[in-house]
Amino acid sequence: MPMFDRLFYRRYRRAAMSHVTGRLLLLGLGPGTDLLFLPPAVTSVAAVEPDATLRRMASALARRHGIAVDIVDGVGESIPFPDNAFDSVHVGLVLCSVDDVAATLAEIRRVLAPGGRLVVLEHVRGDATMAKFQDLIAKPWSWLGAGCEPNRRTAEAIAAAGFDTTGLHSIRRTLVPPPCTPHLLGIATPVEGRAAPTRR
Repeated sequence: MPMFDRLFYRRYRRAAMSHVTGRLLLLGLGPGTDLLFLPPAVTSVAAVEPDATLRRMASALARRHGIAVDIVDGVGESIPFPDNAFDSVHVGLVLCSVDDVAATLAEIRRVLAPGGRLVVLEHVRGDATMAKFQDLIAKPWSWLGAGCEPNRRTAEAIAAAGFDTTGLHSIRRTLVPPPCTPHLLGIATPVEGRAAPTRR
């Protein structure tokens, strides 16, 4: 995937990472590409990645670039960090493949400090013909793409989890081929006084 990422995603990764600040958690680090775009406003970096091979790749990249990062084994539905531990949580092409989106977003809210932000770069369900195509291909695509579901209604899920989504915007046309388009980019912030839904 490195060439695919370089061709299609790096400009969007850079744009998303420009929003991170303070104590940062990268959820679903993958091979570590987002580490290349850390802004000066970040004071510390931790990351969760369930795949051992990707953790090794990300650790190697961090060493090559002199980046201090605490990479741990874990999943979005059970983030292995305490409450209020981070000022920013970044999800980059992650929510399409977690087993439980609602549980993952509830965990993100738990680990975000008051005033924190969720920084988002995700491909999401399209409209009209694109949505129908994504629905049609969703199952075989998930089998081929490590659980990636291209038709998830991610913006709606983030709002339902108690986030203000006015800082998110849709990128309807990109060079990324279907079914992984359109994209959602920007920041979402927890709504004060509105608790995340109770996990089942």
